[in-house]
Amino acid sequence: MPFHHQINHITDSHLTQSDATRKLDRPLVITWYTNRTNVQSVLHSHPYYELILPLGGEVMYSVNGSLIHLHEGELIVLPADIYHYGKYDISTEISDRLLAQVDQKFWDEVAKESPFNELCELRGPLVIDSAFVASWELRSFFEQMDLSRNVSNPDKEYMLCSNMLRTLFIYITESLHTQKPQTILQNSIVDKAVDYIQKNFTDPDLKVSDIAAITYSSREHLSRLFKRYTMESIHSYITELRMQRFRQLIFEGKNILESCNMSGFSDYTSFTRSFKRIYKMSPTQYLKSLEH
Repeated sequence: MPFHHQINHITDSHLTQSDATRKLDRPLVITWYTNRTNVQSVLHSHPYYELILPLGGEVMYSVNGSLIHLHEGELIVLPADIYHYGKYDISTEISDRLLAQVDQKFWDEVAKESPFNELCELRGPLVIDSAFVASWELRSFFEQMDLSRNVSNPDKEYMLCSNMLRTLFIYITESLHTQKPQTILQNSIVDKAVDYIQKNFTDPDLKVSDIAAITYSSREHLSRLFKRYTMESIHSYITELRMQRFRQLIFEGKNILESCNMSGFSDYTSFTRSFKRIYKMSPTQYLKSLEH
């Protein structure tokens, strides 16, 4: 799957997990991701907009409890700070994706211009079908956007990226006004459960029975629905939200025990065991990796 120039290529990396809370070092970053052995991400969010274009294979995304089956050649636009989870081995053993990550402040500044108001402070995911992606040759356009990193002057790079983002916004808004709405599987019970969890996951006393009660459903029924629409168990969803909060607090300079308690973990031994299972290292090793 050759490109006209060398785009940064990452294979089977957990980069989006460890860097989830970090801001971009440039207004716009293009990356080519390949997944072979690492077939899924953990639940995460990040402080930038993300546009994902599958080049080979299909991807299933759970976005705030809604399920989106993204086919090869389609494009999904994810707002900043929205929780999502990806499963990459839906139709093939190898998944290739182009990602455009756009600084949140930069996106919102350009989107405030009158033709693009509907993209300002986007709240939910957008899916653009493959026919529009192909007609606008968005894969080639992603490659052009990547060339902005070769501009040495930051002001000139910003100017170039601004013009490219305006062009991309024209493509996106044109497609939204003419294409048929894409299928996004949603469930009101799961939506309510996800919203409650995201607001209360740092409470160490949060229980599945509490979530079932506010959704007026049984634990068993809620658990089945939740797994279907998020591809995660309720327990795993809560744990991964807490893990992201822990990593964020560690990155901000708090110590391990303080970060553990503030993230909603009440049992340090259980937390350490879960951390090792998910990240293949201890919290202490993780802290040392940040120091390096």
